[in-house]
Amino acid sequence: MPHLWIRGIGPEQVKAVSRELVAELAAICECPPDNIMLECLMTTAVFDGEIVPSYPFVEVTWFDRGLEAQDRFALAVDRYLRVGCGLAELEVAFRTYEKRNYYANGESFSPSGTDRLPEPYEEELTKLRSANRKLTEDLSKARRALQSSSGGMSTKLREALRE
Repeated sequence: MPHLWIRGIGPEQVKAVSRELVAELAAICECPPDNIMLECLMTTAVFDGEIVPSYPFVEVTWFDRGLEAQDRFALAVDRYLRVGCGLAELEVAFRTYEKRNYYANGESFSPSGTDRLPEPYEEELTKLRSANRKLTEDLSKARRALQSSSGGMSTKLREALRE
């Protein structure tokens, strides 16, 4: 993992750039090169009643590594496959697996059944939950204060608050 499903680019072209591509992708993902899988799919495209060349397209399936890594990964794929193979165009799409839904040899990559977010996201989520609790408490206090003081409110003030 990651796994690159490559369409519309011949295996010989991919083979010619594969060593350097895999080395860079492994560095971006901080994983061993043998974790990167390249597969060239032999597809048949049809348009307007004719068989036409398949559009160059790479689908990347992986575990989320953050947007910065994803951007760097996409640029490397583009540089090696589009530029390196002399293609006019290339599209890259990412499909992200959740560890709890990915199994190898019958065992989940998240045996506890829970995925943890990367550390910066966990910290941000904790801060947001804390802020949400505080806002909920403040709103509850304000509602109670409004209900208890509504008896002493003027009719004009009550009507203004309703609007």
